[in-house]
Amino acid sequence: MSAPFSLATSPFLALTCGSLGAAGTAKNLADVFISCSRLDRDRVQPIAERLSSLGYSVWWDTRDGQANIDEVERQFADARAIVTVWSDNARNSSSVLAQSAQALDEERLLQMRLDDMRLPAPFEELKTADLHSGKAEWGLLEASLARLVRENRPLEPIDHRALRNAQPNIVGAPRLLLAAVTLALVAFSVALTAAFNGVMRPDDFQLAMFGMLVVSVLCALVAAQRLFSIRRAGG
Repeated sequence: MSAPFSLATSPFLALTCGSLGAAGTAKNLADVFISCSRLDRDRVQPIAERLSSLGYSVWWDTRDGQANIDEVERQFADARAIVTVWSDNARNSSSVLAQSAQALDEERLLQMRLDDMRLPAPFEELKTADLHSGKAEWGLLEASLARLVRENRPLEPIDHRALRNAQPNIVGAPRLLLAAVTLALVAFSVALTAAFNGVMRPDDFQLAMFGMLVVSVLCALVAAQRLFSIRRAGG
């Protein structure tokens, strides 16, 4: 639990967990918009039911990520708050990341966490209601929803300076992979030039080539694993 919830003052409430809801129509815009990874559908269902029981209208993807994109965008745009339901699957969903980023910019983001994991930057700097490891911090979420939706009051301001200073998770970071590949190519060029000019012995050249090959293979494996996770999570 770090900084405050990120919430907005638009007319309705949205819940973000991955793929989006399909329970509303243009004439029936919801209070709560749920976005989650399609792999978490069974885990999100009880959340939607609880929020409905509290009197909020809820919209989320009940068709396994097949909701009409126009309806998704309509519900998202007209929601008063966006609630991201984070999980290991949602963290790898590009749609969750995009929706959360937009909601954060618009100051209408609330967060829940289903797994014991670190949220991607900068979202780990915001307060999060945990629903894992025996925790059930519903009070934290429900108080924020009531203040935002029923009382029509903005929540605590966000520390944007802390968000700007937030560091992304190193594993799988695109810039890190690009830097590693660039360094490997530079080292290859230097080693090749040194070997051509007779500065480097053949044994040393082979050792350098082997090291660069290992770095390149590791980068390729990390990139492939990241791509697989994103595709699997519905991103």
